[in-house]
Amino acid sequence: MAPTPINKNKVVCLVNGRVHRRSGGDFLENLDPSLQTVIMRDYPEATSHDFICNEHQVKFRLEVLDTLFHLDLQKNFTVNDLLNEELTKANFEIHDVEEQLQTQETIGERVADKVTEFVGSWAFILTYLGILVVWMFVNVSGIFGVEWDKYPFILLNLFLSITAAMQAPLIMMSQNRAAHHDRLSAKNDFQVNVKSEKGVAALHEKLDHLMMDDQASNMQIQKIQTEMLGDIQILLNEVYQQNQDIRERLDDVEDQLDDFEETFDSFEETLDSIEENTDDEEEEGMANAD
Repeated sequence: MAPTPINKNKVVCLVNGRVHRRSGGDFLENLDPSLQTVIMRDYPEATSHDFICNEHQVKFRLEVLDTLFHLDLQKNFTVNDLLNEELTKANFEIHDVEEQLQTQETIGERVADKVTEFVGSWAFILTYLGILVVWMFVNVSGIFGVEWDKYPFILLNLFLSITAAMQAPLIMMSQNRAAHHDRLSAKNDFQVNVKSEKGVAALHEKLDHLMMDDQASNMQIQKIQTEMLGDIQILLNEVYQQNQDIRERLDDVEDQLDDFEETFDSFEETLDSIEENTDDEEEEGMANAD
């Protein structure tokens, strides 16, 4: 139903039926679509030509803002729930590999590690080389009168073979432990990488939500706030104009009062002159009677 025009400058508000100036509001067709939706929800029989005053536009805009706030809050809760769910799925247990190996190692494994550590050092090489040189020098030169292993040093070869045979299993044991350590470290690194990837993906999704949905909502909110500020400015201008009109009317009333006072003073002067003339005539009449 179209608004009932009082005259070309005044219309009736759809909400309360009060008469307003056309500048004190706007028609439904000129309002924001989100605002039109809220108004049509409360007034389903309204048409695009109905008039809404600024006062009630502010009320409906506040409802739109409240709806946007609730939608954003619900979206944030939904995104947070999804992110928490993804992080929960990637809740791998991260282990300290060194501590885990230390709690599981046996005495033999410790001995194997120590032997391998010593065998792979310069101290072992120099010591072993020194023993070989002394062994061969003593048996060749006979400096102490003892030659227990003459050339070609068969006993020394046997000693070297036994040493090599004993070193090989110990080194393999140490290598097995190193391989086990590497497997645990790789598994641990993989779990850390998966969890980090899930966390980064969650952060990306949160940032995308902030940049796309929240930014659009913030722009909509800013638009509504700007419209509300514009309506407030219009209302202030109307109040200012009404104050100016009232002042002009008061000035006119004061001018009329001044004119009335002047007229009243002149009237009083006329009455005074009439009374004086009347008194003079009475005195003359009494004088003539005497």
